[in-house]
Amino acid sequence: MSAFAIFVLVLTVIYVIYYSVVIMQDLYAKKDAPKSEEEDFDVSQMDNPEEPISISEETNGFRLNGDSVEDSEEPSNITFIENDDDANKYQEKIQKERRTTVEEECQRLQDSMEPVDVDSTGETEPDVMVNMLLNQKPGGPKIFYSRDNV
Repeated sequence: MSAFAIFVLVLTVIYVIYYSVVIMQDLYAKKDAPKSEEEDFDVSQMDNPEEPISISEETNGFRLNGDSVEDSEEPSNITFIENDDDANKYQEKIQKERRTTVEEECQRLQDSMEPVDVDSTGETEPDVMVNMLLNQKPGGPKIFYSRDNV
């Protein structure tokens, strides 16, 4: 018998013994205390439960815990526009600010870039590439191919 056959035979016997022991333990071993599906949570540290906050929606805002909307301050970044002319002027102003910030950001990014020399190699058509690879010899020169654009 070869060494591999002896190894397989010994390994098979070990597996049979191992699985028979596991099966016997499952069948005849004493069962532990029955496990329940319930989970226990420790809530002893939750002395002060959180109180819910009532929120109601109105036409001009929200009301928290019965507070009136009039009492709260309006955010400073909201601009109320009365007519269409003011709206158009405001829209133009916002667009000009955005263009300025975009141009400044583009300039900042361009200034932070490093100059790179671009060296491009041309594409090779699939049939030409296959032909070049088939004619390539081991240890030979690298494949170079250039094509004139007509």
